[in-house]
Amino acid sequence: MKLKHLVAGIIAAFTLGAAPLAQASGTQTAAPVDELWGNPIMAFGSSLSDTQFQEMLHTFQVTEDEVDLVNVMGTDVVRLLGVGNPNVQMFSSALIRGGERGSGIVVNILTPENITRVTRNQYANAMITAGVSDAIVDVAAPFPVTGESALAGIFKAYEDRGIELEQDRMAVAQEELETTTRIAEDYAGHEDFESENLDHALIDIKSTLAEIKESTGSIASEEEVAAVVQAALADNRLSDIISAENVQRLVNLANRYQNTSAITSDQVREQLQNLAENVVSGWETLHNAARDSGILEQVGNFFRSLFDMVRGFFE
Repeated sequence: MKLKHLVAGIIAAFTLGAAPLAQASGTQTAAPVDELWGNPIMAFGSSLSDTQFQEMLHTFQVTEDEVDLVNVMGTDVVRLLGVGNPNVQMFSSALIRGGERGSGIVVNILTPENITRVTRNQYANAMITAGVSDAIVDVAAPFPVTGESALAGIFKAYEDRGIELEQDRMAVAQEELETTTRIAEDYAGHEDFESENLDHALIDIKSTLAEIKESTGSIASEEEVAAVVQAALADNRLSDIISAENVQRLVNLANRYQNTSAITSDQVREQLQNLAENVVSGWETLHNAARDSGILEQVGNFFRSLFDMVRGFFE
């Protein structure tokens, strides 16, 4: 793997006397709940009408008596994430439950038709950056919204539960969400682009920077960060797809990330490993299901027939 060779090279250079290095949608998942967490927390958008609020309870399959409620407003986005408009309307909502130790983060988007921009892996990746671990999170909205405000709701739920998340890590998590969703949108119509590959590349970037920090005692230089990003994109078959502008966005994000405490967190390392396994298994499950159903073959036959028809017309 290019990333492993890159890390080995950087560590070797350091050791030899180099200068110190200068960053699912759909179904709810049944799982044992961490008793220390207590009741599930429902973080709901403050702009929901009474009818929409009841719709969200129904979607989450809970009653008001079964959950602790957290009202999320635009001012919370500004306060927790350091960005946004305090007067923005908030509609996307989240249900947060504790998971078993070591279970990782499981995100379910219960209304995939209404969360139009953010994927479950993008939520999970950003949550890990902020310091969230071992949680089951369901996300929903009553009508189509982009879904970014749900992240602020998740963070406010942790604050309400008395679990402190670091301000700079929450800010980087928000930047990460914005960066990855924007890049994914840029290439949504590209035949060779897979969102899961970008998710995995980001996991590789974070993990490699952590390895460099652990092995050398210093964070990577800007040039080394750029090399890590390029290697991660190459390993995930994205080098020929991602533009130089978007590569630079990832480099900037990685630089900010490695200057937070996430870079030395064993908890983050463990959560990223769990997420990496989920990303790979999720992609393989979808691909195998499509293959087994014959959809891939049908699509190929359709385009071959279409090509033959067009060619025959011109002949």
